[in-house]
Formats: sequence, structure tokens, C-alpha cells
Amino acid sequence: MSYSQDTWLDSLIKHSIFELNQQEKLVVQSLEINQTRQQPVTDFILQHHNRVIALRDNDLFVAVGKQIRVLNLTEFKDTWVEVSQEVQDQGIALSENWIHSVPYKVLDTPEINFYIESMVPNINGRLLAVTGNSGLVIVCLPRQGFSDVSHSRRKIDCRTLSIGTKYYDFSRNEILKVEWHPLSETRTHIVVLGSDNMLRIFDVSVDIEEPEQTFDLSPNEKSEKSSQGGFSLDDDESGEEDAVTFSLGNISRDTSGWEPFTVFYALRSGHIYSLCPVIPFKSIIRRGHLDNLSCLSQVKYEQSKSNNKTLSHLFSLHNQWIKHLFESAKIGTKGLDSDSLTVFSSDEHIPYPVQRQGPFLISHTNPLDDGIEATDLLFSNVGPISILSLALNNGTLHNYIIGSEIDAQWQLPVKNAKNIWQSELAHLLSDADFLPRASLYEVLKLKSENTPPFQRVTLVNDPLYKDTYYAYHAGGVHVISMNKWVQQLADLSNSFEEGKSTEGGINNWLNQKITSDVRQLVNSSPLQSGFVPIVGFVLIKDMYLSYSSITLTSDYRAVTRDMNMRHDRPVSKESQNAVKEQLKYVGDAESKYQPLLSLPAFQPPKQLDGLPKQAKIIIPPNMGGSKDIVITEESLRFFAKSSEQIRRETHDLKKAAVKIDSRLLMQQKEFEKQVTDLRDLYDRLQLARSADIKAGQEQKLKELHQTHAKLRLRIDEQLRKLMHVYQPDLSNEEKDWIAKLEKIAKQVGGESGYDARIKQLKDQLEQISLKSSKKPKTTVSNINATQLNNVLRTLKEQKSSITDVKHRVEIVTNKLPSTVA
Repeated sequence: MSYSQDTWLDSLIKHSIFELNQQEKLVVQSLEINQTRQQPVTDFILQHHNRVIALRDNDLFVAVGKQIRVLNLTEFKDTWVEVSQEVQDQGIALSENWIHSVPYKVLDTPEINFYIESMVPNINGRLLAVTGNSGLVIVCLPRQGFSDVSHSRRKIDCRTLSIGTKYYDFSRNEILKVEWHPLSETRTHIVVLGSDNMLRIFDVSVDIEEPEQTFDLSPNEKSEKSSQGGFSLDDDESGEEDAVTFSLGNISRDTSGWEPFTVFYALRSGHIYSLCPVIPFKSIIRRGHLDNLSCLSQVKYEQSKSNNKTLSHLFSLHNQWIKHLFESAKIGTKGLDSDSLTVFSSDEHIPYPVQRQGPFLISHTNPLDDGIEATDLLFSNVGPISILSLALNNGTLHNYIIGSEIDAQWQLPVKNAKNIWQSELAHLLSDADFLPRASLYEVLKLKSENTPPFQRVTLVNDPLYKDTYYAYHAGGVHVISMNKWVQQLADLSNSFEEGKSTEGGINNWLNQKITSDVRQLVNSSPLQSGFVPIVGFVLIKDMYLSYSSITLTSDYRAVTRDMNMRHDRPVSKESQNAVKEQLKYVGDAESKYQPLLSLPAFQPPKQLDGLPKQAKIIIPPNMGGSKDIVITEESLRFFAKSSEQIRRETHDLKKAAVKIDSRLLMQQKEFEKQVTDLRDLYDRLQLARSADIKAGQEQKLKELHQTHAKLRLRIDEQLRKLMHVYQPDLSNEEKDWIAKLEKIAKQVGGESGYDARIKQLKDQLEQISLKSSKKPKTTVSNINATQLNNVLRTLKEQKSSITDVKHRVEIVTNKLPSTVA
């Protein structure tokens, strides 16, 4: 038999790693049986997580019963490329024999003595958590991967560690869900939720028997009820308040809040709670993250000291907790210059147990109907927006927007409190006003009409896009993209942080009522007569292997899909404003160039949003394979529905193609127009650069230079005339007056002038006065008294005249320099 495959993924589904023998087929039947129920149940059968395929880098793990198989996808694709090139060069058909040249390998794990339900690799890919009905085992994987292992070596010895053997047993305590904690510095902390309402954190590098931390999620803590304060519910014998699933916060980032230190969990009834702070005793945290939390807690403490002193003690505990982390980082790291800090904590870090916060006060929601239970919970963080997605066993999803900030809280003593503020703060935190809040944004229905009323629904985050996640269940696989409405809300939140008004934007966002895009990747229940539950789903994000997905059904049929990556690039506000500024003048009447393309700018059709349009269909095994097709009313209805859907999607694609073709034609005309205009400009430029044109331009420049010189001379002449008008020469009368003033000045100030004569007379007068004072009685004078009086009177008159003339000379002297100049 020969066949032709388009991609390596089409060949992967033929690999023997997915083949089962008769005994293995009987073993995996339990996977299909435990996926659905016809009637409501009170056990935890629908809360177990099934994930029998896992991905570590480029190694694909497939669990079959108690066995773990592994295949290196890079090696498989390399072989496919070589074989495809060879058959293409030879012009022959591609056979499937080459697939057996890349066999899978089996991990030798004798301690796994239970049927495997899920596999979860840790962050660095060194450890693989394997869970089943009877326990939890950690498989230590080879560091170098499996590509270097020889093909002849089918079994690979792996060290295995049985975790918490005295806590987990199918008869008394089932394992519901496990996750590796993203803040673990050693990447060895695993969080385990059991059916006993206990959340345990194990550090498998230190102790595999006893947990590092334990948190009781029971609604009533009877042992501490008398001494602890907090929100509690009454005992519920029906199990409505059993914790059935949880989700951890994201990794630490500089802009993170308390979310990375938070564990969100859901009860069977759908109520959501949180625990904060919960971190491994040895964690790695961004330094900027702790700095931001420290500043925020300090500001809250300062503000609450005057407004609410009781609440200020909570923020004081926040500061104490963060300060302890900083102090431990000084010991745990060589220096504080690193962007990431290794911090240490312990049970004595804060002398109070962590308080369970909840249930979340959720608006726009109603209690769940009888029999409807939560099966999985997923936390997503898109910028400043935090979202909780809750999966229910009736095939519906609830997307909640967390409306209040989650922060750290502890259970404080009430009756035996050493300080009065402890009991006051405990009563304050138990008030309903301090419960966390969320809003139900939307309810999405995924259940097919051809599946039982109750089923498992498992949620998986997209490794590339934070606003996208996947849900697999008995009816297939769905992709949920929240990009449209989450991005708008994130932009509004950022604008609010910048101090801008967002009231109008929020009202517009609410009125639009944009819902998430939900597309079906795999349809495993196309017919009413049967369905094939999905028991595993992984996403590949390797550059060489491409962005793709692998889905595994309960009968171990693999379904592969190439996923579409987004090509939209974030555009800065500066770039957007620059484009708007340029577009203002396109087609303007004052502009000589008139483009053919109209505004606004072209947007790709909505039909090409990158999400899959047509799901891959899986036919139940009792109707597929080599069996003859039986024409029934159901099969005809299925074919009619499928063909109608294909016809409708083909019509939509044709409309999109026509729109794009029209745009391309217009762009081609615009391009031709621009080329013509550029050719005209080029010809004009070449003409301007010819010898005759250059000579003419030089002559014009010479004439302009001469004209400029003439104008400059005319300007100088005009300036000279203006100077004569506003600053003329002295007239003859003024010249005579100045000459007379100079003559008077000489008479007054010359050697024989009045000043010299007055000085001489003063000297004589002083000598006479001196002589008269020495010999008053014997003084003989030839001048009588009458003559002396006449002389004095004459001197006074001359002195007055001299003073007047001197004053006039000074005035003329002050005016003379400016006038002569």
C-alpha cells in the first residue's frame, strides 16, 4: 500500500506509538467509561484529570495502561524529510514502511503499578509526574533527551519516586489534579489536590513522603473553629463543598501583584476560593515584583493608619512578609543585583496559617442546577486583566473577570488573641465586604447533543497566547479566544492607570457585548449513535516542528492539526499618530497627487481571523474503518449537515477572496499609477541634469547675483539719505553759537580767565585775613572802610556773574559732544 502525505503530522498518526494490542484495548476502555455519566454522581469520577499524552521539548510521551512510550518528534520529522526528498527525486510513491525505522521507546518504570490517568512534565523537563488511581509517581527523565539513544535500545531505565504513599490510595484518597509550581527555584515542587480536601506541596528533591506544606480546604476546620476567625460554611454531607480542582497563578513578573503567590480552587458547587500567600519554601521571584509589592503595601499602610487602623495591621503583616523574603534573599544569593531573587520561607515566616478567602462574590450569576458540578479551573492573566475560567460537567464554560485585588490574608486568633488588634482584624476580614469579587462575563456552551449529559471537561492554556485556551471533553476539542474583548479591556485599564477618562470607553465596551471566539478543532461526536471521548491534548510550539496540536481519543487515535499563528504586530501610538498625520493630506484638494485607494485603510476579511473554521471529524470505531457504510436517516442528516457547513464556509471564503482580489486589483492600479508618476519625475530630473539646463541655471544664478549686488548698493544709498534726514549737519547760526560758547569758556577757564583771577583774589584775601588776625591792633591799611566795602561788593557781583557763566558753560559743554558727533 502506498500513499502520499502532505506534512509530517499526517504520517505521525500512522506511527506504532498509538497502536494497541487486544489486551491494551481492554485496559484503556476504562478511560472511555470514566469520561461521561448519564446520571448525576457524588463521587470524584468526573473530576479526575485525563491527560495520557505529554510533551517535553520535542519528546512525545504516550501512556498506555501502566506503560509510558516516548518518541522524539525531531528525529521523526528528520526521517520524513529525508524519505520525502528521496521519493520525490525518484518519482515514486511514498510508502509507510519508513515509519517503522523510527520506533518508539519504552520507559522502564516498575514502580508504576497502576493505570496511568495523567502525565505532567515539570518546567525544565527533568521530571515527569504520573498519576493514577492508586498514587503519584515522579519519573526522572534523561537530561540529554531521547534522540541520542540508540534505535536498538527499546527500553530506557528511569529512576522513579513514589510520592506520599501514606496519603494517596484509591480506596481512601484519590488524586484529582497535580501541577508543578512555577515559582519553585529547584523546579521540584509539585502541588497535589486529593479528594480529602487537602492541598499538599511536595518538594521531591527533599522529601517524597511528607509534604513541605499542607492546606486544609475543608469548609469547616473543626479543630481550629474555637480559636480562629474567618468565613466558613456549614458542613455539607452531599459533598457540595468538596474542593475538586485548582489553578496556580502565573510566574513572577515585574508588573505582577499577589497573583503568582495565589492558589485558586473551586468547589463541587462551583464556588471559587483563593489562598494567598502560598509559595514553595525555596522560590525564585523577580526583584522588581517584590519592590512593587513592598511599595504598594507601604502606601496602603500609611493611608490606613489614619482611616482604618485595624486594617493597617494587615498591611503591616504584608510588609513583614515581604521584608522576610528580602532578608532571606540576602542569604540565598550572592548579591541583590540580579533581576531574579532566590528567597526562602517557612511555616514560622508569619506565625499564622493562611486564610482561605471566599467564596468569590460573583455578579450576574445564578446557583448551579442539581447535578451540575465543576470539573476544572484555569487562571489567565492578560496584562492588567485577570480571568478565571470554570469548566462544568454539563459542557459549559464560565469566564469570570476578577474585579478585586487578591492579597495576602492570614487566620488570626479571636478568643486567645494576645493583642486586641488580632481579634479585631479577624472579625474585619470575616465580613462579607472583604470577600474577593468577580464578574461573570460570559457563558459558553460546548456540549454536543450527541454526548451524555455529564462529562469531564479539561482546560489547557495556550503556550503562545495568554488570551487563548483549549477545552477537551467527550465531544471533541474547542479553542476559546478572548482576544477581542480582553484586549479592549486591557487598553482601558492602561488608560485609567495613566489618569485618562475611561467612562465613555467602558460604556462603549459594555454595550458592544463582544464574546469570545469559540471554534471546534476536533469533533468526536458527529453522530447520535456514538462518540469518542478525548483523553489527551498537547500543543507544539517548536520552530522546526511548527505550531501544531496533537489530540488523542480514548481508542488511541491521534488527530493532528497545524495551528495558525497571529501576524498582527503591536503598533506604537507614535506610529499610529504619524500615519494619521500622513493620511490627512492623502487625496487633499491642495495635493497634486490623488491616490486611487480610498480610506479607511484596508482590513483583512473577518473570515480570515486565523481560527480554524472546520473541525476534524472522528467517526466512532463501530462505524469507521473498513466497515461498509450503512445509509440511514442519521447518516444522511450528518452528510447533509456537513456538506451544508462546508458549502457555507466555502461561500464565505469565496466572498473574502473576491474582496481581497478587488483590493489587489486596486492596489495594482495604484502601483502602476505611482510607477508612472515616478517615471515622469525621473524624466524631469534627468532633463534638469542636462548640460544645457546646467548652463542656463548657471546664467540665471549669475544674473541673480548681479541683481542682488545692485539692490544692495541701492539699499546703502537709501540708508545714507535717511541718515542725512534724521541726523543733518549743523547750521551757520549753531556754528556761531558754539564758537561764542567756546570763547566764553576760554574767558572763564583760561590762564587769565575769571577762574584764575578769582583764585588769585582768594589767595590775596586769605593773606590779608591772616595778617589782620595776627596784628589786629597794629594793622595799617591804605584802604579805608568805604573803599573796602566797595571792593567786597564788586567781588560779590563778579562772583555771581562768574557762577552764572560757569553754569551756562557746563550746560553747553554737556551738549557739545553729542552735537559735534
